[in-house]
Amino acid sequence: MKDIFKSLDEPTRRAFLLYAAKTTLGVSLAPSFLLGADDLAEPVKAVKKAPCERVIFLYMKGGMSQIDTFDPKDSQEIGGPSRPIATQSDDLQLSDKLPKLAMQGNDLSVIRSMTTKTGSHSGARYVMHTGYRQRTGMTHPQLGSWAQMFLGKSDPILPSSVVIASGNPGPGFLAPDYSPLPIGNASRGIKDLLPKIDKAKLEKRVRLAQGFSSSFTHYFPHEEVTAYSDFYDQTVKFMSGDMAEPFDIMREPGNLRNRYGNHAFGQGALLARRLVERGVRYVEVTSNRSWDSMHGGSGNLGNLANELDGTVSSLMTDLRDRGMLDSTMIVVTSEFGRTPKVKGNGGRDHHPNGFSAMLAGGGIKGGIAVGETDENGRDPFPEYEPKNLHATIAEALGMTGTKIRRLPGRPSFLGGKPKPVKEILA
Repeated sequence: MKDIFKSLDEPTRRAFLLYAAKTTLGVSLAPSFLLGADDLAEPVKAVKKAPCERVIFLYMKGGMSQIDTFDPKDSQEIGGPSRPIATQSDDLQLSDKLPKLAMQGNDLSVIRSMTTKTGSHSGARYVMHTGYRQRTGMTHPQLGSWAQMFLGKSDPILPSSVVIASGNPGPGFLAPDYSPLPIGNASRGIKDLLPKIDKAKLEKRVRLAQGFSSSFTHYFPHEEVTAYSDFYDQTVKFMSGDMAEPFDIMREPGNLRNRYGNHAFGQGALLARRLVERGVRYVEVTSNRSWDSMHGGSGNLGNLANELDGTVSSLMTDLRDRGMLDSTMIVVTSEFGRTPKVKGNGGRDHHPNGFSAMLAGGGIKGGIAVGETDENGRDPFPEYEPKNLHATIAEALGMTGTKIRRLPGRPSFLGGKPKPVKEILA
């Protein structure tokens, strides 16, 4: 049998090992060595301790109105329900729809001259998550996958990145084990991912599999077999009850859950805080309410702004109270903005030429607005694209040498080798 295994070609050996993983525990995830991925990264240079250790990326799907949030205008011609208010910082104004965040102005900053080259939801969403425009036959990595590639795993067992209620594109052309763990419902955590068998049966399967693994590794000391054994041990630990604890927000006090907001976005942000506190480096949370106000949707502004204001301010306060805000970056952004002028039906159209992103916490200076739009909310200057936002986050995390070679002689850079927004970095 040993000679037979050695005679198998590479894809056949991987297929056998992957089948063993699936049938033993019912798992469908597999590391890169089972799926044919290569080590594509160039060595990362040693750097000093980064000012940011972890990132919570809050994505407002549908196109968040910058006029009603982070770039308010005091103009009767534009119209709309929002007006500027002062914040804790003399150098920063926010919309009057965000009074709680205004009270924390010293710890947050805004990029007001974001721009993107596409006005379609799907295209702009892809650019905001990857820094690249969509290309046929190519998918680019999300930020959490890049960070794992260049900084290593953030925890021996827990995933390095998690996406909650998200349409995140995942690891792109990186190896599958750089994938973020998807969580559909923050209140359920990973319950839907755990084996549908009782603990006694699981432990019996584990004992049988361990005996098989020990014997198999002894007779077939192939490097892929050894690597599979390590992956298998990690999977068993992750699927145990102890590893489910970081994903269980019901262990948080009821009053704290209420402060975050009794809605999917608020509970997702609370789960994000639990995860980064326990070792996950990058967590993305997508708001389940759409900011798409094209067809009179601005009537929902009150609810949308209340959720954003209450949840993000509670997250900042919670991290600050735990001594984590200085090392945890919070990012709030969207695929594009909304036209400053309100239409006759009360809505705002797509507006890729001038929108905002808010950053706070680890690695961020705080209390300022970088870039601007004119008095009518147009003509952003200087123009910053999503790839510049990615580079800013990457620099705060201490990511250097962010280049890989997908094919010989064809280097790829995080976001396409953009420049970070230095003015906003601490």
